[in-house]
Amino acid sequence: MAPGGDGPVDDRRRRGGARLRERGGARTDRLSRSLIPAQVLEEAGPVRAAFTTRRGGVSRGAYRSLNLTNRRRLAAALGIGPGACVEAEQVHGTGIAAVERLPYASRRPRRRPIPGVDALVTSERGIWLVIYAADCVPVLMLDVKTPAIAAVHAGWRGVAAGVVPAAVARMREAFGSAPRECIAVLGPAIGGCCYEVDAPVARAMGGAAWWPRAARPTGPGRWHLDLRTAVHEQLVASGVPARRVATVPY
Repeated sequence: MAPGGDGPVDDRRRRGGARLRERGGARTDRLSRSLIPAQVLEEAGPVRAAFTTRRGGVSRGAYRSLNLTNRRRLAAALGIGPGACVEAEQVHGTGIAAVERLPYASRRPRRRPIPGVDALVTSERGIWLVIYAADCVPVLMLDVKTPAIAAVHAGWRGVAAGVVPAAVARMREAFGSAPRECIAVLGPAIGGCCYEVDAPVARAMGGAAWWPRAARPTGPGRWHLDLRTAVHEQLVASGVPARRVATVPY
């Protein structure tokens, strides 16, 4: 996710279906079909944002899905320049880094994530914030007015600790972002149908007001937990209007 900057051409309305073109006109049909655009954000402001899936890779065998060896291909498809990505270490905490500049030479990609953080925020044009998630919830936020963006990794530990409200607060502190001006999109994550948690996880939530809406009892000391519902409730409690919180249908 990045504020401003040049991006690929989305010609999904043209004959032949959705296609994402790299700079120079090369087609990356297979990869583009696997991308999930954060369309609400892109329509609202000068930002490029998308979620990837396991599909679209070119590796074989155990690495057949879209994995680390395909990052350069993904960067080319999205129009990401060399060294433009910033990543978080993702330690399941509440650490947040405000990225004010690319902390490395422009032609040398950063090889190490920013340590000790699970969320990144910036208002600088051309910086791509990168978050990795499987079961956890990837959260992308945009303050349309500033503009500023955030990318947050929210697993159950992060939800319990309040990493999402902390990211909203950090955007307000760093950029003067008003929560009512923010838009958030929740990406693919494990669903409440499948994510069973136990009593220690429930206790970690500390009797959160959203718990009855996000957790469904399945037996003694067991619940099915919908993390995206929990994150949605936390965003609304932080001042982001409910109508401005979207969830991708995956």
